[in-house]
Amino acid sequence: MIPALIVLAVLFLLVLALMIFVHVKTRPRDIADPNRIPIAGMVKSADYDYAKDADKKAMHSPIVRLMQLMWIGTSKKDAQNHSTQTPPENIVEINDIPYVDDGSIYHLLDVYFPANTTGKLPVIVDIHGGGWMYGDKELNKLYCLALASRGYAVFNVSYPLAPDVTVDEQIRNVMQALHWIGGHLDMYPCDENDILLTGDSAGGQLASYAAALAGSEELRKIFNTEDTALKFTGLLLTSPVASMNIGGYMSLYMTRLWGGNRKEKECFKYANFKDILPFAKLPKTYLITSAGDFLGHDQTVDQYNRIKETGVQCKLADFGGEEGKKLEHVFTVINPYNEIGRSTIDDALAWFKEA
Repeated sequence: MIPALIVLAVLFLLVLALMIFVHVKTRPRDIADPNRIPIAGMVKSADYDYAKDADKKAMHSPIVRLMQLMWIGTSKKDAQNHSTQTPPENIVEINDIPYVDDGSIYHLLDVYFPANTTGKLPVIVDIHGGGWMYGDKELNKLYCLALASRGYAVFNVSYPLAPDVTVDEQIRNVMQALHWIGGHLDMYPCDENDILLTGDSAGGQLASYAAALAGSEELRKIFNTEDTALKFTGLLLTSPVASMNIGGYMSLYMTRLWGGNRKEKECFKYANFKDILPFAKLPKTYLITSAGDFLGHDQTVDQYNRIKETGVQCKLADFGGEEGKKLEHVFTVINPYNEIGRSTIDDALAWFKEA
């Protein structure tokens, strides 16, 4: 009896220690804290409630807590990776522009373009990835600066994170950002007739939906969004994770991000991108993936095949063992300055110009 009690006591203490560890590691930090991490549930402000409409049950889910811990580790890896890269010089940066003026750090965007620009430039709007739960515009800043150095005016967009908000709310926020951009193009050296929308991973999903919604009034009603006032001439998707209502262990995470009342939402019927394809014709589309892309490879190939079946001009860049290794998930975004990242970006942008 005594040994059994000792075992139970040890197990209890281990569980308690784990709970305390998770609570401490994932505690919210104030927006003024330089060490805050852009992860859902981990940013707080005296002036703005970042989770005012959140599904509280989702926020306290063990799955979400474990994902918070994973994203903390990812943020450290990203910071180390960024520190090894040197961004291009002579790029004008206009930072922290509110597209919704409510004080949220997630309702901001940046604009970048080459210095000494005299005419209008083709435009790229970028939606960052991060599993819908992690990241802001700083995550993709180096990537966006690399795009700007190629002669583009680049808009780098933040959006609120799930499950502080639901994924359909994220889609509405992206559409709000695009609407703001559409109304302010004349403030920057932008060619309104040449606008490329891009996104990676979860950002690829959000960009895919935004492109479809921009061309379909019916879809905008289903998702309760406004028109963007933009016409996209191209869609660049890097490892888009575009199917969320799926089976298996990932469904425990993905469906939770749509909220506890997800089954009551009409838009949740379209949580897999293939289901909205019949509603709107996409602009010409370029997709990038790789053999080492364990998160997005199969979904990217599937999305390419489905888009191609609709008659849209599209191309798939599916990398195998280049450079003697399998290239990782969103490799062009993670390091746009090494040889394979640089050449892949150049090939994609050249294809859009030729197409």
